[in-house]
Amino acid sequence: MIILIFGCEESIAIDKSLLGQENAVWSESIYLRGTQPSTGEKLTENDLKEYAETLRENHIKYAYLFSGPYQNDGHLPRYPFTQLAKESVRKLKAYYPEIIILPWIGGIQNKTVYLGDSLWTENALKDTKRLIDYLEVPGVHVDFEYIVKGNPYLDRTVSREKAGDNDAYPNNVNYFHERLRKLVPDAFISSVVVATPTGTQSWKRKTSTKELEGLVPYVDQLSFLFFDTMIDSQELFETNCVAQVKDIQTLKELNPDTQFLISVGTFVNREELHNFRNLKIESVPNTLKTIQRSILNVNQEEKLVDGISIYCDWQTEESEWKSFRKHWSKKE
Repeated sequence: MIILIFGCEESIAIDKSLLGQENAVWSESIYLRGTQPSTGEKLTENDLKEYAETLRENHIKYAYLFSGPYQNDGHLPRYPFTQLAKESVRKLKAYYPEIIILPWIGGIQNKTVYLGDSLWTENALKDTKRLIDYLEVPGVHVDFEYIVKGNPYLDRTVSREKAGDNDAYPNNVNYFHERLRKLVPDAFISSVVVATPTGTQSWKRKTSTKELEGLVPYVDQLSFLFFDTMIDSQELFETNCVAQVKDIQTLKELNPDTQFLISVGTFVNREELHNFRNLKIESVPNTLKTIQRSILNVNQEEKLVDGISIYCDWQTEESEWKSFRKHWSKKE
């Protein structure tokens, strides 16, 4: 199928088969916790039904249900191990049998995550396996973050770094995934990193493609956060998107069985983050059209981007879902 991408001054034909449909969304903890932490709102049967219908209507295949973060000792919190959490997973699969539910676990290094600590890591690995078994799900989504020093808002809750923390972090992340793969060899392991191109900037530590070459063999799916890039120019945004697709191409050549997703952001644009996100550039329709043009720039015959991951479901409005269907997931 050929579709047209309409930009300000151009229309581009693209084969729909180049747009992978392994789409995913990050989802809040209410579905496993039973209540909304910030408001106390209780989960209802209708909430589960509406959530499942939203995922189906928008062709979302993977639901990352928040189940963390890991605690200071490496253990996961209690709520995803309750009967309510197990029943919620069962009901969601009943409403939408095709959905693949992946508990979303992880956290921030030096806040509750201490990947350099052997006891912390041992507890985290054991609890991760226990969660997969308890909820009877096929795998997990792992989300580790390393906050860059110096941001007066975002690093204020992070403990002081120890010498060598930053240098050791990528190897520690890769080693965690390697051990997790050995512990649950048949599980579907999903992970996420910040966009790799040098022209994008974030408050999170960027992972190089060289470092990712050590991670990707242990994961089935990897998302790249292509938002909060600190870019104000469409030209630069597109240049870096092309670079991101090229990085995916390099990794895919080494690991053809791994799914590579590009993440778009739907969020409340808090004032303290305005420096990182220009919503005229990073809107859902513009980001998706930019990704499509970038795909054509790199390769017009092979599917490189296996899907889109959306951060996050609780801040995605119907207009944004509509844009997502129109510019990426619409099925004819």
